[in-house]
Amino acid sequence: MTYSRSSHPPVSASASLPPKVENRKIYFVPIGNFPDEQLQPLVQYYRKKYNLEIAVADGISVDPATRDASRQQLMSESLAAGLRSRVSEPANDKEAILIGFTAEDIYPTSKNWQFAFGWRDGGTRTAVVSTARLSLDDIAQPLTPDTPATRLRKVVTKDIGILYYGMPQSQSSKSVLYSQIMGIEELDAVGEDF
Repeated sequence: MTYSRSSHPPVSASASLPPKVENRKIYFVPIGNFPDEQLQPLVQYYRKKYNLEIAVADGISVDPATRDASRQQLMSESLAAGLRSRVSEPANDKEAILIGFTAEDIYPTSKNWQFAFGWRDGGTRTAVVSTARLSLDDIAQPLTPDTPATRLRKVVTKDIGILYYGMPQSQSSKSVLYSQIMGIEELDAVGEDF
């Protein structure tokens, strides 16, 4: 399959915004050594683009039970499943969306995958995102200083679209909700919009 790569228009306040979901909050949760300062640009981006107010919860340590020492990766399902019980601020709000961020590599134990950029659990409204592989080279697109941040936004926007807005995954390889993002090439090929 061939992907065409084009520049995307800048974020615009006049862009068509999905409706806000009443009484549902989004929390970003730093896990382990994930730097809080990487979350503030994301908070500002979603405030400007979608008029979302996102809170950054207190960071949590990596639960040793989520670590697969043989692979030197975190197990994504366990990481997502334990997120809600380990975060104190929104613990009683079952409607809240929790998105955890780790700099460590993750993989899903339920899939035959080498890694994952992220994992979400719709039942618990939680997701985890890993930045470990967001600086990988893509032979079709040169790595720039902005590339890892753009890739991170795409992964997080997909989680917000599915968990917050209740959108389905897409079969369009240009949509950020594309269901077949299996590597860096597909991630780079999708746009940043739903």
